[in-house]
Amino acid sequence: MTLSILFILKTILYMNITTVEFNQLSIFLITYMITLLIISLIDQTKLKYKNGIIIIFYSLISFIMFVDVIYYMQFASLPSVAMLSQTKQLTAVGDSIKYLVDIKNLLLILDIPILILIFLYKIDKVKCPVSKKVRTYIILGILALAVIYVNITDQNQSIKAQEFYSFHAIDVVNNMSKVFSKEVNTGLTEEDINELKNRTEIQEGKLSSLGKDRNLIVLQVESLQNFVINMEYEGQEVTPNLNKLIKDSSSVYYDKYYQLIGRGNTSDAEFVSHNSMYPSMEEPSYVQYENNKFYGLPWVLRDNGYTAWAMHGYKKEFWNREKAYIAQGFQRFISEEDYEFEETIGFGLRDEDFLKQSIEYIKEMDNMDENPFYAFLITLTSHAPYKMSEEYHGLNLNEKHKDTLLGNYLQSIHYTDKYIGEFIESLKETGIYEESVIALYGDHFAISSTQKEVQDMMSEFLGQHYDFDTMMNIPLIINIPGETIKETISTVGSPLDFYPTIMNIMGYKNEKGLVFGRDLTNCTGNNFVAPQTYMLKGSFIDEDTLFVVSRDGIFEHSRAVNKKTGKEVEVEQFREQYEKAIEEINKSEFILKKDILRIYMENNGQINLEQLEDIQIENKELIKAGDYGSIEDLEEDYSKGYRLLALTLEWEDEETIIIKNNTSKITMADLAKWAREKEDVYIVLRTMEENEDIFVKLKEEYEEFRYRFIPEIKYFDHYIPVSYMGFRNVILDISSGDYNENEIIDFLRRYPNFGVTMSEPQLQSDLAKKIKELGVNPYLDSITNERELKKLQKKGIFGGFIK
Repeated sequence: MTLSILFILKTILYMNITTVEFNQLSIFLITYMITLLIISLIDQTKLKYKNGIIIIFYSLISFIMFVDVIYYMQFASLPSVAMLSQTKQLTAVGDSIKYLVDIKNLLLILDIPILILIFLYKIDKVKCPVSKKVRTYIILGILALAVIYVNITDQNQSIKAQEFYSFHAIDVVNNMSKVFSKEVNTGLTEEDINELKNRTEIQEGKLSSLGKDRNLIVLQVESLQNFVINMEYEGQEVTPNLNKLIKDSSSVYYDKYYQLIGRGNTSDAEFVSHNSMYPSMEEPSYVQYENNKFYGLPWVLRDNGYTAWAMHGYKKEFWNREKAYIAQGFQRFISEEDYEFEETIGFGLRDEDFLKQSIEYIKEMDNMDENPFYAFLITLTSHAPYKMSEEYHGLNLNEKHKDTLLGNYLQSIHYTDKYIGEFIESLKETGIYEESVIALYGDHFAISSTQKEVQDMMSEFLGQHYDFDTMMNIPLIINIPGETIKETISTVGSPLDFYPTIMNIMGYKNEKGLVFGRDLTNCTGNNFVAPQTYMLKGSFIDEDTLFVVSRDGIFEHSRAVNKKTGKEVEVEQFREQYEKAIEEINKSEFILKKDILRIYMENNGQINLEQLEDIQIENKELIKAGDYGSIEDLEEDYSKGYRLLALTLEWEDEETIIIKNNTSKITMADLAKWAREKEDVYIVLRTMEENEDIFVKLKEEYEEFRYRFIPEIKYFDHYIPVSYMGFRNVILDISSGDYNENEIIDFLRRYPNFGVTMSEPQLQSDLAKKIKELGVNPYLDSITNERELKKLQKKGIFGGFIK
């Protein structure tokens, strides 16, 4: 009885904090009844310590709810199990998490000690007049009615996105399935590739090539939000040095610039800025795409003679920067261990120390040779929760704002602004300033609009409703010393647009890459930003509208706000833009997951998109490799359910290819005729030939089967010719052991193989697991039966060739 009452209250509290807006009764009943059902089933067992098991289960659910609400308060979404791999980052942001923990959230776990006491001392004496089995039937009945009601009223999507058990169960299944699949839904076409390529073109216009042959110095400022720009707090400028920079005749200020981050927060801000690709929502982009090939800002500048260094006063392994920066194009990463400091503020090295000492590294770059350099700096001090000792406070706050989130932030960003000003003055003293382009932007918001109390406080302080558009608004300032270009540009943009914008200014052509952003200086038309954190995928901000996809992911439940009037408007008129936002994100995800930039660069801008699409094959874990002598043999295996058949090819004469068999033969004409009738069968083509000529012949005569014929190759150098013949999928046979593990993994990262044929010894190593993690299907070169296949799959292998 006590447990039931506690969980009723807990479920209501959880739904309240995670802002469940739609189908509240259904969601409450499903969450509550699933919990009671599990507890009831445990209670009916004859286990000696079942009460203890019930407490453990209840405590586990309570703790997961607690983690959910803490994450939700920070990111306005529920956490994915994919983020478990990033728990090591929590110690670094512990202070940021602490300020999210309040008594309301703690109520989700504070009852656990009380519950333990109740069970230990058997305080709960209330006896239920209904038997355990009857209670279970009642619970099942109510749960069934709730589920039936959900299906009848078509609330499935709403439940999946908001209900505790549904969300986490689906999330776990989706993340497990990623181990076996690398499929990405996309509508990417050749026209899309051409459009993305066209966005890299420099359109002559304002600021074009003004930075040619100059150094480029970029500051990514921690939690710099746009509302502090030009703000006066009781007669005090909050950011006097940034204001001065904006007012300089050599500066352009982009005031409608919005954050665009994924699971990697600050690191994603730099990833998007450098590459003009959308960030990952599965893992931090620097983790998920560590081994991808990129052609972002550092690479373009390096190709034009620049030296590219990154500088950050924190641990080099944080967000995987140390490894990821190699692929990003940085030649040197100057991290915490390269700076001298005795005192820290909050997160780590003070911006004062970081910026003063970074000047010395910049001077070192400048003295290396006659070529210009690219210096990328990431500040640190203005990181949440913005707490600093009073000696660093530069603003006189009234009592109302002292020791509040807002007050602490104002002091923190005022401190950072001071040393940005000194940094710029130091550049002038060294003579580097006049030879450089200076760009500065905020990485992401400082104060969230997702918590009502904070939102109300910010609305009162700013004198306007504090919504996502104000929260996500960050400044971009570009300064080109000596030029008279002062202007405020109000084209809507994001870090996605930084790369093409700065490339226009620097005057170097991006000849090897693709970008999703646009040059904000010369952009015409209505640009938009499509955030995926804090707002769900499909949300967007453009010149006129803030469109926020509903918490349950249903378009009709979403809200649209006219930014000029602040009033909500009918959402249906924005469906096309909503779909466009999703389409753009999906295309970027496809490019990143398939490592298309690597293929694009290594093949001089040529991409065969058809061969990158995933094929759906029934029972593809098994490849039936028979000694086929007739079409009847093929028909027999087909009737047994095999849809992936392996045949060995050989030349009968200089012009004719046949299926190898000692006693009889199948001609390719016979095979083609049979395959036309069996549209769901796929043929793995094997050969003992030393070159790819046999596949060239097949391509010439059987062009229609390039999607369903899967050549098996033994040598790396056969891949390019075979893939360019139009065969969409290829299997690499590594069973002969001609290549070592590193060579194999490197090859598979570069090229999208359907599968890999392995030997038994290779199976016993970690190689099979690594191959599967790349989204490639590893097959044992031979197995005896399907029972053996199940044993192999338990070891981590995908499938095998069965004789």
